[in-house]
Amino acid sequence: MICRYKLMRWWKAKLVFISVLVLTANTYAGSQDPLSLNEQANTTALIESSLPALKRQAEGVNGTNSYELLLIERDRSEDKKSGVRRANAFVYDYKTDETIIYRIDPITNKILSSVRRKNLQLPLTANEIERTVKLIFADKETFELISNEYQRITEKVLSSPKDLEAKAFVFTADTLPEQLNKASQQCGLHRCAQILLYTHDSVVFEISPIVNLSANLITQVAGF
Repeated sequence: MICRYKLMRWWKAKLVFISVLVLTANTYAGSQDPLSLNEQANTTALIESSLPALKRQAEGVNGTNSYELLLIERDRSEDKKSGVRRANAFVYDYKTDETIIYRIDPITNKILSSVRRKNLQLPLTANEIERTVKLIFADKETFELISNEYQRITEKVLSSPKDLEAKAFVFTADTLPEQLNKASQQCGLHRCAQILLYTHDSVVFEISPIVNLSANLITQVAGF
């Protein structure tokens, strides 16, 4: 088990780090002429047409999670050379556990190049966070632990994910290397999430599930 102080200190550091990233990104985007909404839409459509499984997932046609579009951003590598606008699209390939980085011309709507990277874990998407919550509620053993914790705190019966608040972050094995079981040690190579649960009045649970999204399973429930 992880001591309360150590895990809470880790979560506070994580939240501060995420806040700094968001602030930096917003400041950068506001002052550096980011992609327009039209350029983002063109880039998204191009990636979805190149990866049909991603398109089907976006439309809710099937329950597979072969790909996840993580991020679209302005590529500034040619700004100083030619001023040509480029876009980068980051897609996670769950079949190979690689992040694909596409370099795109949003004007001609063409993919210029692509490269695959292992161990590159960008922040979770809203879709991945939703899937994380569903997985922990679908797992009988994990749900029982969460339900017991909820009842301990509120003296009420947990009936739905809507009874809780949740924040989830990408989890990698180097975050808590000494406290991890064998399955959780694959996180980083696989795409994993750690979820922080709390009540609507902000009482934090003393358990924190770690979910392997690549394998669709709960690897560990960390406690403090």
